[in-house]
Amino acid sequence: MRKKIVRGLIACCLLLILSAGALAVDGSITLMTLNDIHSHIYPYTISKEVKGEKVKVEVGGLARASTLIGKEKAQNPGNVFALEMGDINEGPLFFFYKGLAEIRGLNLAGIDIATLGNHEFDLGPSVLEDLMRYARFPFTVANLHTDLPAFQNLYHPYVIKDAANGLKIGFFGLIAPELFSVTKGSRGFRVGQDLKEEAQHMVKILHEEQCDIIVAMTHVGIYADRAIAQAVEGIHIITGGHSHTLLETPEIITGPNGWKTMVSHGGSMGRYIGIATVAVKNGKLDEGNSSWKARELTSDIPMDKRVAWLINPFQEKLDEKLGEPIGIMTQDADATKAAVRGKEAPLGNFIADSLRWNGQTQIGLMNGGSIRGDKVYPAGEISYKTLYEMLPYGNTLVRIDLTGEQIRDILEVSASALIREGDGYDGNLRTPTGGFLQVSGLKVSYDLKKKPALINNDGDLLENGDRVVEVMVENDDGTWAPLNPGTVYSVTTTDWLAPGGDKYYVFKMAAPTAYSMQVGDVESLAQYIRHLGEIKLQSEERITILQ
Repeated sequence: MRKKIVRGLIACCLLLILSAGALAVDGSITLMTLNDIHSHIYPYTISKEVKGEKVKVEVGGLARASTLIGKEKAQNPGNVFALEMGDINEGPLFFFYKGLAEIRGLNLAGIDIATLGNHEFDLGPSVLEDLMRYARFPFTVANLHTDLPAFQNLYHPYVIKDAANGLKIGFFGLIAPELFSVTKGSRGFRVGQDLKEEAQHMVKILHEEQCDIIVAMTHVGIYADRAIAQAVEGIHIITGGHSHTLLETPEIITGPNGWKTMVSHGGSMGRYIGIATVAVKNGKLDEGNSSWKARELTSDIPMDKRVAWLINPFQEKLDEKLGEPIGIMTQDADATKAAVRGKEAPLGNFIADSLRWNGQTQIGLMNGGSIRGDKVYPAGEISYKTLYEMLPYGNTLVRIDLTGEQIRDILEVSASALIREGDGYDGNLRTPTGGFLQVSGLKVSYDLKKKPALINNDGDLLENGDRVVEVMVENDDGTWAPLNPGTVYSVTTTDWLAPGGDKYYVFKMAAPTAYSMQVGDVESLAQYIRHLGEIKLQSEERITILQ
């Protein structure tokens, strides 16, 4: 009897050991990651400092990314997965061809899984549906919900893949909670707001599915990714986008019970491809054998001729339509996020001036998030193609009457986009960084030591801010006077801000005074350029920021 019991115990122990091994296979996989390409599927030229001198170099190109993806997959068959973290589309290429060029290129490049970014929604649900149906890879978004019948099987809360080395990998996507605030085309969708809760739910499911590696594919930004890593146990890597952050090396973040999560972001605009080695040992991240690098897509990387052959005709046709020059830009135009979303930008001044000129109003207001490209546009001839890249959303001009008090409140919303290190206020209860306003006809001073306005994702004001120190308005004769709270001023903006986009609740409240001018922002800018004959960019101390 005792021998039987002993043999039984030994058998149970062996079973437990085998079960534990089955649930925690050691090994590694490689992830090739693209994020925030914003339709930059062709090579482009940038200014780069080399040995103290500025030179122009060619970077990017989906055909180059495809070469590297193919090389990695050939060297390690079945253990390499190519991922896309959203904001695939934007700009004139998307506007004219509705995502076909980008998706077909990604199909041929070997993308295995994607998540959605906010810009995929820019042209509305029908275009989103079509581009998702073009894809030969699945989409995963765990916190996106809809009752629209067409989307019921177009994306999934998670995707599971089996690697050739025996590892089982669970992938889940997350989209930014502020989706409704940052794109007009997201009507009909709902987004789960608690990213920690959503991630924990996915980890639980994927553990039940006995996944060895859990990958979070996010489009929520670096700060949210760090917060998820700190709060959620069980994710091995968070590879993300949305904030256009470039991490040269991985961030290893310690979460509950000492759990380690690797965080990676690969810049934007198709300039880099991320390469992550994710190794696990005893079910946990093996830091010593895990790595991450962002590989710049430089001209020494050969083009995948298949991809180039497939996507180049779209560019050629687009160039024919948009390539004719309409004016001269006398100096480089900085449209990087750092320039247009956090301070006065000469390009922002010019675009706000074009709104004000076309609307024949006292004030022009343009949110920095509508000025796109995240790059420096070189001086020289400028065409419609460049303007559509700068202003890709097809927004139209809106004229609206606002009191001085309302304008001050609007500027408080703008000031809330500026996050001062250690200010102690929740970054999710502000306008997104793209809500920062470039202005015409105004001079404003902000004090970042003061409290920002706090606004939830439904656009409800929770607490007033007091960062606006001084506002001056330009008179008809070019002199300046203090903003008068009781005076009504005429303002030109866009049909993105006027209904309350970027959490501008004040515009929404003043909607009865608004009317559409039936002219697009690109055409308005083109008319202004033709009127002046050239684009001269300069800083005029319109926005002063006190730290």
